[in-house]
Amino acid sequence: MKKNTWKDSLVIGFAMFAVFFGAGNLIFPPQIGLMSGEAVLAGVIGMTLTGILLPMLAVAAVGNMGDNLRSITRHVNPWWHVLYMVLGMFIILFGTIPRAGAVAYETGLLGIFPQLPSYSKWIFLLVFFGISYYFASNKSNVVDRIGKLVTPILLIALVIIVVLTFVNPIGSPGGGSYEHPFSDAFLTAYNTGDVGTGLVCAGIFIAAIRGKGYTEEKEFRSVLFKVIAVSFVILFIVYGGLCYLGSTGTELFEADTDQTALLVGLIQRVAGYGGIVVLSIAIIFACLTTAAGMIATGSDWADMAFKGKVPYRVIALVITLIIFLMASTGASFVIKVSGPIFTFIYPMSIVMTIMGVCKKWVPNDGAWKGAVYVATLFSLYDAFAVARANGLVALQTDGLDRLIGMIPLSEFGFDWLIPSIIGFIAGALIWKALGKESLTDERLEQPEAVE
Repeated sequence: MKKNTWKDSLVIGFAMFAVFFGAGNLIFPPQIGLMSGEAVLAGVIGMTLTGILLPMLAVAAVGNMGDNLRSITRHVNPWWHVLYMVLGMFIILFGTIPRAGAVAYETGLLGIFPQLPSYSKWIFLLVFFGISYYFASNKSNVVDRIGKLVTPILLIALVIIVVLTFVNPIGSPGGGSYEHPFSDAFLTAYNTGDVGTGLVCAGIFIAAIRGKGYTEEKEFRSVLFKVIAVSFVILFIVYGGLCYLGSTGTELFEADTDQTALLVGLIQRVAGYGGIVVLSIAIIFACLTTAAGMIATGSDWADMAFKGKVPYRVIALVITLIIFLMASTGASFVIKVSGPIFTFIYPMSIVMTIMGVCKKWVPNDGAWKGAVYVATLFSLYDAFAVARANGLVALQTDGLDRLIGMIPLSEFGFDWLIPSIIGFIAGALIWKALGKESLTDERLEQPEAVE
């Protein structure tokens, strides 16, 4: 088989970009830019680490450990990948897909027709998720063909907007309301959920690379690096440009401006109504393909969990109805509800990603268990704190708050970092003292299709 590494890297790299580039994620970079203001560079760096670099490294971590999510999670616990998939289902139901539907309406339809009556939301979402269900329940490849057409259009439109941002700026970065621009942007970008996407979807890209004949380990790693580099560059141009665009609007928009309203307002000032129309149509279709694909994915997971006892189409319908009701509450409320879930899953994802990339420096499985368990424990507290800040719970934990506040870096939202390092060391020492054996990093012979 004749191989063209750069061509293959570009093709798979663009596919990786398309998977990570959920149209719903477009609302976060402008918000981070607006909140960062004149400290936009720190905001861009924080957002890049959580929203771009770590997701790319998650794919590299899985490729370094094996062929799929279980290649990493089995070092923590045999059933840890099940926990991760359950959390992924919650994210699908209450986070990414409801957000996609809400953004399709608020940024897409209202961007073109801003004076529509309020009941139009129900009609649009009913049609939107009805079409999503049709594609998901029939497992049609039409949605893939639409996605391949829409993603380039959306990318081209956004690149044009990014160029206009620098060529014809609407203002200069100023002000900003973030107390700690870097860490605040880092934590805000949790809401993209893309580190989890990287861990779960890595198997798709690994299989694609090996399917093109790159089976020799050194060659495989070289192509994987190029694929990640391609995706990283494209995402950085788009997200970084939108973040800077947000920072130029500090004199035009209040810090608490709704994320979707901010995105529409910024783009209208940069590209005019014509730009809004093109972008809005692309966003609607991009959100549609994302919704259909993820409903199908979630239905597949549930179908396997029920072992075929519940018809696939019934599962897909129930999932679609839950997402429809969630999306009807609006993008801002969806973000409030999903925020604690993302906050809970991100620290463990980051720890697993870093350890997967640096596996040769991880002494044994005790280190995996200690680091990941501790990160999960602290992220549970952080998720509760986010839920309380978002008005979802009213329980006060003043004593625990003061105790957590004594941990170094906790004021920046990284209370889990130092304890996870301690857990890594303690776990490794205990494992060694007990004389236990660790699993080898051999690739699983039959990776699961959903991973």
